[in-house]
Amino acid sequence: MRARTVSSIGMGAFVAVACARAPERRGDTATVAASDSSRAPARDSSASATPDSQPAPKTPTTRPADSSANPPRSVPTVTPSETVMTGTVAVGGVAADQVTSLRVEGGSPVTLVGPLARELATLGGATVWAAGAPGPGRPNATFTVSRYEIVSIAGAKPFVGQLVARGNRTALAMDRDTLTLVSAPAALTGKVGAKVWVVGRRAGTDLTPQTYGVIREP
Repeated sequence: MRARTVSSIGMGAFVAVACARAPERRGDTATVAASDSSRAPARDSSASATPDSQPAPKTPTTRPADSSANPPRSVPTVTPSETVMTGTVAVGGVAADQVTSLRVEGGSPVTLVGPLARELATLGGATVWAAGAPGPGRPNATFTVSRYEIVSIAGAKPFVGQLVARGNRTALAMDRDTLTLVSAPAALTGKVGAKVWVVGRRAGTDLTPQTYGVIREP
């Protein structure tokens, strides 16, 4: 409305209006804010907050699942010269002439050979993945194992490592971690130096064995 008045009455009125408005323009931000706030009733800031401005409700902290029955599984990295097979270890034949094979679902069993075949012979019934090179053989093809990992024993993922002495206690030294055995039977703690698998309950760096097996004697 004032802009229309200035255009209609000429330059003199414009100077007068400018002088009258000058103090307000020179005022600081607080003065302008106060002037603007007088035009509307004060609002309660707590009542005017929108749902988006409210702090998000705290999510209850969930305790991570116990990893004792299912340690982290590793996925084999296959090199161009390797073949990886996953199956169940089966041991057959007489003690003097035992044959260890890998039964792959949907395929024919293969006879496991090589230096690691002796370790795999202790894992009858376990599910493992094995990396290596296939070869010919009768009645079954052969598979020379270069490395392997236990996927599960009786449905549980075991901890696998070497037993080491720590003072008056026995620990399981694995590739990336070392766990102290708690309430372990003497038949296990007496195997220091052996490569073993252990299924049990883990609490921090302690492991209470439930079942175990010796893969390689000390």
